[in-house]
Amino acid sequence: MTSFTHSDFPTSHAGIGRILAAARAAQALAGRIRQARSLFALLLAGSLSALVVVADQWVSTWADGQMVVAWVALWLMLFGALLLFAEASHGGLERVAARVHAWRQVHAQRRQEEAVWRFALADPRFMRELQAARYRAETEAEQAGTPAPAWPFSHMPSVAASRPWHLP
Repeated sequence: MTSFTHSDFPTSHAGIGRILAAARAAQALAGRIRQARSLFALLLAGSLSALVVVADQWVSTWADGQMVVAWVALWLMLFGALLLFAEASHGGLERVAARVHAWRQVHAQRRQEEAVWRFALADPRFMRELQAARYRAETEAEQAGTPAPAWPFSHMPSVAASRPWHLP
């Protein structure tokens, strides 16, 4: 004889939930620090440019015989200031690199989708497979009551638009 039991066990561990909440709080704090760091980097860049102007004024008053020493001193001050402010500007470079990386991934994905779409336009069997997969995904989403997944080829030209007008 078979008997069924119904027990209400939690689907997630309470400790893991606390760890995830702490991680989300740490990410939010890091975001606020990054915003403050950007403002601080802007302030440091302004003070660096002011330092360069003051050093240039200071060097320009020297005699011609000491010009080499003056330029060496100016560049030493400039590189010292850059070294001092490098930590604040490092986060900006990381954000730019992350955006470039994300942009490259998006465009690589788009190129792959275009290659698949060109192949589907050339092969009617593959196009039917894609259409069947789309239909299955839409019906599954409809049955589950969720929105239909995005069709990755929606920005591609349609089958009818890719055929010459005189072909059936």
